[in-house]
Amino acid sequence: MLDPAGRRCRRGPHDIELTARELGVLACLMEQPGRAVAKQDILDQVWDAPHAIDPNIVEVYVSSLRKKIDAPFGRRSILTVHGTGYRMAADGG
Repeated sequence: MLDPAGRRCRRGPHDIELTARELGVLACLMEQPGRAVAKQDILDQVWDAPHAIDPNIVEVYVSSLRKKIDAPFGRRSILTVHGTGYRMAADGG
């Protein structure tokens, strides 16, 4: 469960602490479950000056999200779409 306005994320009964940017990246991906989202699209939605930032910063945030929302639960929710970006697993991982 993701509540961007309340800055809350839960997986089952567990609260997961995320930074504002992590929440933004996760919300961007969750808005289009099962569809690939380009790194530039994530930058455009989450960062204030996206064209001044290296698109590889998205990889850093996705890695952090995977450590927080997937690894502790033995799940794979955020999938890499090579040559494009990332997508949320259609079944939630």
